[in-house]
Amino acid sequence: MHTKKVDGSEFGLAALTAVATLFQVPVVIAGLADGYEAYVSGEYDIAYTELLPAAQAGDHYAAYYLGLLYWGGNGVERDVDTAVVWLNDAAAGGHTGAQLMIALAYESGQGVEQDYHLGAVWMSEAARGGNSDAQYLLGIYYRDGRGVVQDYREAYAWLERSVTGDRSNAYFLDALLSLGSAREWGRGQPQNLVESYKWYALAAGYSAGEARIYDSAGRAMDALSTRMTAEEIAEAQRRADKIQVGS
Repeated sequence: MHTKKVDGSEFGLAALTAVATLFQVPVVIAGLADGYEAYVSGEYDIAYTELLPAAQAGDHYAAYYLGLLYWGGNGVERDVDTAVVWLNDAAAGGHTGAQLMIALAYESGQGVEQDYHLGAVWMSEAARGGNSDAQYLLGIYYRDGRGVVQDYREAYAWLERSVTGDRSNAYFLDALLSLGSAREWGRGQPQNLVESYKWYALAAGYSAGEARIYDSAGRAMDALSTRMTAEEIAEAQRRADKIQVGS
């Protein structure tokens, strides 16, 4: 199973900044709209000027993007402590992207004291709020017992849920591989090689341009094929062809 690793964190703080592009929400406040447009176009000085008043007025979306600016040192001097303050405001207001980032901050111990339990609490909030990335990561938390009691069944449920949402989420392909591995070895669900092959086939099928995923899925399918009949492989492929994942 492949995860991101930066600065000693399994998932890494690269996800903290990369995830910003995954939450492009409708904006209605004039300053917020201008700030958001400036942010996505890389005009960070303008973004800061426009977002700050909106964030100070209590807008959670503005607080989220302001937190990203401080975290990345874009348009302002990098200040992780201030970034966490704004991200906490956004997270408390229900912004699932901010909740995910706070969870990863606790997981890595950057900007806050490392606390796997609090990381899992915030990850759960984001996951239950419909954030597909958080759903995947919460599944991994349960699989590995990170901040929660290890529970393979709960892990499988969250991993499967993560692939029914937005296919553009950062961990979509990793989730398919994880589901294939879980069914191959009977972790969280009964061992079923047909189901395992199905998930690996989906990972291979969706992995255009992603050599790491394609190669991993291909190797897994080749290994499984030595333990399956031709009829079972054909059935697995039929299931993969029929299943709808992502959007």
